[in-house]
Amino acid sequence: MKNKYKIKQIILIILIIVIIGGVISNIIYKKETAVIVTIDNNIITENKTEEEKPEDPNIFNLCYYNSDKTDKGLYDISWLKLNISGDKINGEFNNIPAEKDSKVGLFEGTVGPLIQNIMGRKATVWWNSFAEGMNVKEELAIVFGDGSATVGFGEMINRGDGVYVYKNKENLTYSKSMGQIDCETLDEKILVEKYIKENIKTIATNSPVLGGNWHTISVIANPIAHSGEVTYEDGHIQSKAKFIYNYEKNTQVVAITNFKLIK
Repeated sequence: MKNKYKIKQIILIILIIVIIGGVISNIIYKKETAVIVTIDNNIITENKTEEEKPEDPNIFNLCYYNSDKTDKGLYDISWLKLNISGDKINGEFNNIPAEKDSKVGLFEGTVGPLIQNIMGRKATVWWNSFAEGMNVKEELAIVFGDGSATVGFGEMINRGDGVYVYKNKENLTYSKSMGQIDCETLDEKILVEKYIKENIKTIATNSPVLGGNWHTISVIANPIAHSGEVTYEDGHIQSKAKFIYNYEKNTQVVAITNFKLIK
């Protein structure tokens, strides 16, 4: 009888140990499903809890950029940001020619399915553009795919309520293609170029003449080399310089470490 009692006690103890072990393993598993891995100061967080839902493949962001150097050594720049959720799309399009007025602004609209013969999609959006001191809501056609994007320009007419639409959608001229670019890289370009434009008065190592003030004509940044080129003038003389910069992604702080006058 005593032996049977001892056997029952041993079995009970084993069952308790198994149950406790299972509870502890479950707790450890839940803790380990949120993993933080640090690689080159970039923090990647993986949340793998049981309640986590997989990312929706229909929600994604795309960015495109193009710059063309003119005969005068300036840059015509255009860039496009797309935020896509199902058949809805919004974003920003900036067209910044070197020697003409820029036209920039946010948009939203709808996007169609993949078109097999061009391996791209078409979006029709309403662009809240700003140009020459005026805000205008206008129709904008965008064609984009894996690697490039372009926008359509054509004669516009007022549809009667102050909103401008294409007079003939079948007769549009599409812009030079913008190449696809990593969105973080594009953000860095935009921030650095904006910083140069806003601070050229203090960044420039030469002085303006006849009481003038420096203002930027054209600036382009290269995030890969952390360098760039800027052309600026004071109303009397024009200068050009190359610069090297540091950029802190987390704080979005730009610091010019070298500014060399080349003209």
